[in-house]
Amino acid sequence: MEEFIDEVDRSGKIIATHSRALLKKQMFMHRVALIIPKAPNNKILLSRRAKDKHPFPDRWCCAVGGKVSHGETEETAALREMKEEIGKSLALQKVKEFVYDEQDYKAIFTVFTTKTAMASDDLVLDPEEIQYSTPFSKEEVRKMIKESPSSFAPTFIAAIKETIDLL
Repeated sequence: MEEFIDEVDRSGKIIATHSRALLKKQMFMHRVALIIPKAPNNKILLSRRAKDKHPFPDRWCCAVGGKVSHGETEETAALREMKEEIGKSLALQKVKEFVYDEQDYKAIFTVFTTKTAMASDDLVLDPEEIQYSTPFSKEEVRKMIKESPSSFAPTFIAAIKETIDLL
């Protein structure tokens, strides 16, 4: 069954609905749900994207994330993606929404975190999406981005800058 994605303006108003295939050919502003889960010891979980996952293969990113399908809310999409990508269904807390409008990617991101901490070894990872997940302190994430920004998805760098002090 073909998936459809809403094209939105910068305020989130739906302009049109297109096939997911069109989004891969022609980037347009759409909605994305991201989850940066809490991990034990006041850390956060990051994931390394699969080596052939488009866009931004083999880079650090949010532990869970994906496009909001036509007819979904951001939270429903986040819960669906969490189940698909890490095999979990945990209560979420909305952290922040922000607009990312660059040539390489255009989206309104809604960032969530988990209400409870989860250990990376409790995850059931989808290898087509994620190579592995690792907990990091916020200070470690800041240092890694500063020292090696190219090892991160640019959308994740934007998300973490918007939310790290809120997580």
